[in-house]
Amino acid sequence: MGLAEFFYQDSKYPHPDLLRLSCNKLALKITAPPYQRTTEGFFTLLEKPLYEWCPFNIPQEFDKEFGLIYDGALSEEASEYFYEHLLNEEQIFNLSTKNKQIALENFQFRKLLNSLQNAYEENAEVAQEEYVLLRRFLIDNPYATDEQIREAFSKTRYIRSSEVGELYEDCQQDKTYWCCDNCGPLIEKDGGLRGIKPSVCNDHRKNLNQVYKISWERGLRQIKRGIHWRVCLPGIPEIKLFENLKKLQQDNSKYLLAVNLWPGIDRYDLQLRFSDDSVWAVDVKDYRSPYALARSLTTIYGEGSLRYDKSFYVIPQHRLRQRKDYIDILREEAKLSKSIQIKSEIAFEELVIEKISSLSKTKKQNK
Repeated sequence: MGLAEFFYQDSKYPHPDLLRLSCNKLALKITAPPYQRTTEGFFTLLEKPLYEWCPFNIPQEFDKEFGLIYDGALSEEASEYFYEHLLNEEQIFNLSTKNKQIALENFQFRKLLNSLQNAYEENAEVAQEEYVLLRRFLIDNPYATDEQIREAFSKTRYIRSSEVGELYEDCQQDKTYWCCDNCGPLIEKDGGLRGIKPSVCNDHRKNLNQVYKISWERGLRQIKRGIHWRVCLPGIPEIKLFENLKKLQQDNSKYLLAVNLWPGIDRYDLQLRFSDDSVWAVDVKDYRSPYALARSLTTIYGEGSLRYDKSFYVIPQHRLRQRKDYIDILREEAKLSKSIQIKSEIAFEELVIEKISSLSKTKKQNK
């Protein structure tokens, strides 16, 4: 948490109190490798895997194969642990001022989500439409102007444009901003560009098609880092799969009747409805570690209008390119019912095509 404060603040000095306290505690405990007394040496130590130097018990949720720092910023593993496990409502009042501010970024979205979930009981259709509008706007517009935000949410019943604006922060006119289609806003560092989650996308050469410069205009704003991490990044592979399936649905509308995005205010990611009245539920999971993902998987909710006949966890293709045995490990480690299937992105799309083909053949035979 001290490191999070350090990397968030504009000036690197003075060091946050939490970071200095942590340094002192580590200095008393570390015996091997030798404790580094300079800031540079200390940060070099923190780049190493935790199992090599950490004298304290390492939480199960943190993969000890990784360090706390990567490329002069919080490592991906540390960021994930920070946002998912340290910033929670029970602890917010115990946080330091800076970390409390970071936590509130996430709770601003949670407030909107709670509002829509309550509205769902009153008017499910409108609440659902507004949730999809909100989530897609944040994912599709990591940079937006005040005018764009006002226009997008001028007619919504349960969401105010001012509330959406709180999820963004002002851009500086004299600063250059870059974005990536695969992972959102980028950070300029040492003449290059770095994404928030390198395991998702780590090639940000400025001449690549997916990398583009943001033109500054009055009122330009950038999505806040916590919203980027917890709301936008997970949604990018979900939107990609949705768009692919939507094309299939449009070409085969007699058999694949509907592909619904984030049904029930995001109870799961996709709902597929077929002409034989069968329903499939899909959750897309983009985790670097199959072991960490296995610990988080549970049965997908399926009551009422969210009921389904088959359920799937779908893994983005880039995870399989990084680790070929990803799904094998996940299947072995996850404590799931055999009825829940785990598929790669490509394998799932092929399964949908097979289902459509089967329905088409059945219809022809009946004729």
